[in-house]
Amino acid sequence: MPTEVAFGASATPRPTIAPGRGNRAAVPAPRRTYRTLTALGLSPDEAANLTAFMCGIPIEGTHWSIRQINELLFLRELQRSGRFGRKDGGSRPH
Repeated sequence: MPTEVAFGASATPRPTIAPGRGNRAAVPAPRRTYRTLTALGLSPDEAANLTAFMCGIPIEGTHWSIRQINELLFLRELQRSGRFGRKDGGSRPH
């Protein structure tokens, strides 16, 4: 017989919405989501990859860490806000 699991308010990952972003899709808070998934029994690798997926990061053939997810989301936000361009972060001219 299947067991039904009830989740309390603290077990549900809540999306975060940046102020002034209009209708942009909400991205779940990665660390909170990761912690919740590991608390529910997922391995750290499984929780990190599911968190990446929930944040819209491709997961095919890749194993993400929560640190990498946060770094990527940070750079993504810099790029969206115009503070990081296509040529930023490359090698320095000699």
